[in-house]
Amino acid sequence: MSVGRENAYVGEKRTHLRHGYGVYKYPNQFFRYEGEWKHGKKHGHGKLLMADGSFYEGEFINGEIEGHGFRKWAASGNTYSGQFSNGELNGYGVMNYHNGSVYEGEFQCNKKEGRGVMKYEDGAIYEGLFHNNLRHGEGSLTSSNGDRYIGDWVRDSRQGSGELHCKDGSVYDGQWRNDLFNGAGTLIHSSGVTYEGMWINGRPAVEATRIVITSEECQELSQDAPFSVSVEIQSGDGQVVTDEQGRELSITAGFKHQIPGQGSPLLALIEDLDETPVTTPYYDVINYPITEYSFLEERLKASEDDPSSGASDLTPPANDEVTEALAESVADLDLNDNDYQPDAATGKPEDMVKPGDDDGEEADGTTGESLPEICSTDDTDTVLDLGGEHERAAVTESPIPPSVANIRSEAGRIMFQDLSLVPPPGGYRPFSILDLLLEEEALAKIRNSRTGSLAQQLNIGAKMGKNLDDATTPTDQVNFEKIKDPKVAKIKRERLYGDERFARPGEYVIIVSDVTEPPFLDIRLPPAYCQIKVLHPRKVKKDKPPAKSKSNLKTAE
Repeated sequence: MSVGRENAYVGEKRTHLRHGYGVYKYPNQFFRYEGEWKHGKKHGHGKLLMADGSFYEGEFINGEIEGHGFRKWAASGNTYSGQFSNGELNGYGVMNYHNGSVYEGEFQCNKKEGRGVMKYEDGAIYEGLFHNNLRHGEGSLTSSNGDRYIGDWVRDSRQGSGELHCKDGSVYDGQWRNDLFNGAGTLIHSSGVTYEGMWINGRPAVEATRIVITSEECQELSQDAPFSVSVEIQSGDGQVVTDEQGRELSITAGFKHQIPGQGSPLLALIEDLDETPVTTPYYDVINYPITEYSFLEERLKASEDDPSSGASDLTPPANDEVTEALAESVADLDLNDNDYQPDAATGKPEDMVKPGDDDGEEADGTTGESLPEICSTDDTDTVLDLGGEHERAAVTESPIPPSVANIRSEAGRIMFQDLSLVPPPGGYRPFSILDLLLEEEALAKIRNSRTGSLAQQLNIGAKMGKNLDDATTPTDQVNFEKIKDPKVAKIKRERLYGDERFARPGEYVIIVSDVTEPPFLDIRLPPAYCQIKVLHPRKVKKDKPPAKSKSNLKTAE
C-alpha cells in the first residue's frame, strides 16, 4: 500500500485505487469526504462534509451511506442518529428537531413510517403508527394539558373510533372525524352531565340552549299552599334534550326591588343595599328565601306542640340595624297615637266600632260621617304597620330555612316539588321600604284631600261641637307603630299580611338557573323565570243556624 497524492485526493492507495484512509474533495467543491476507502470507494467509517455546514458521519458501504450514522442539516438545525440505507433514513432512528421536538421510531425513505414516539415541543407525546410522516392508524396522544386520546388516526387527525380522557375527569368514547366528535358517542362530563347520542362537529346533534318552565307562567296560590315548578331543557328548535342527563339546576325566589322617588328619605337606604338586585323579565328583584314545604310542616307542627314558639320560629333572624335605619328614615312623620284609644262605650278601638253598636256611633266615636283614616280597616291599600314593636316582638333567633336542594336533570326534565316561600326575614328591606312607601302615599292622599273635604270637616265639627282647627287636626299626627291594643294591631296586620307564618301576599319571581360546574361544554344556559302570586288565605264561611220563623215563635210561646 502506498500513499498517493493527486489534485483532489490525499491518502492511501492500493493498485492505484484509493484504499485505506484518505481525504477527497469533490470537483463541485460542495462535498468533502474524509475516512476509509476500499478499492476506490468509500467504505467503512467516514465523514461527508458539505459546504453549508451540513454533514454525515457514520458507515459507508461500497460508496453509499449505509448502516448506522449521524446526520446534521445546517439549514434547519435538525439532527438524526440511526439507520441509513442508500443514503436515506431507513430503519430505526432518533430525529431531534430544532424546536425541541424529538421523534424516535421507524423511518422509510427519509420519512416517519411505522411505529414510533413523537415528543412535541409543548410536552405532548404521541405513541403509535405513522405513515408518510403523518400520524396514521392506531395511536395515543397525551396532550400537554393532561388530556389523553387513544384510538384511530387518519392523516394526522383523530378519525374513526377513539376515547378521550381529559385531565378534569371528562371522558368521551365514540366516533371522531377531523379531530372532532362526529357520529355516535358518549360524553361523561366532569360536571356530572352525560350526553349519549349523535355528535356533529364537536357539538351534540340536539344541543341544549335554554331552560323552559313548563308550569303556568303565573301560579296563584294561598299562603299556606305548596307549589311545584316543572322544567325542561330544550334545544333551539324546542326539542327536549332527552339524550342529556345530570345538568344541575337551582331554584331561587325574589321580591320586587322597591325604588323610592327622588328626594325620598328612603333613597339613601336603597343606595346602601349590600345585595345587588337581580334583573328579570318582569322587574328587578331582591333575593327572597324559598324552601321545601316539608320544612314548614315540621315547624308548624312544632309550634302546635309548643304554642309558645308560634309563628316566630318560622321567621329568619331579624336585622335590627336595618329595621332601625328604616324607621329613622321616616322620622319626620311625627305621628300621634291618641287616635287608637278604645271606645268608652264598646271597649273596642274607635276605628273598629261598626254602625249599629251602642249609641249608634260611628268608628270615630261620632254619629254621621267619619274623618278620613289612614288606618281604616276597610281599606287594605292603606292599612299599614311599619313592623314596629309588634313585628319585632314576633321575630326571634331561629334557624334560617334551608334553601331548596339543587336537582340534576333526567332525560332533559326536572321537577321541583312541594316548595314554599317562607315568612320574610326580619328587616327584609323590600318589604320594609314597601310599607314605608305605601304609608307615604297614604299620607299624601289624605293631605291632598283636606282642601276637598273642608265642607265635610266643618259639618263634622259642628256635630261634635268642635271648631275648624280641632276638626282639621293634621293627619301626620297618626302613628301606626303605637297601636296600643294588640287585638287591633293583629287585625290590621292580618288584613295586610295575612297569615304571618307564611310569605306575605303579593307577587314573587321564581328563578331557575343552570349551576352546572364547570359549565357543560363551556356554556351555561340562561335562567328561566315565572311568577308566583300569593293570595290571602280563603276565609271559611261558617254555616249560620236557620232563622226561626214567626209561626215557629208563636207555636213555641
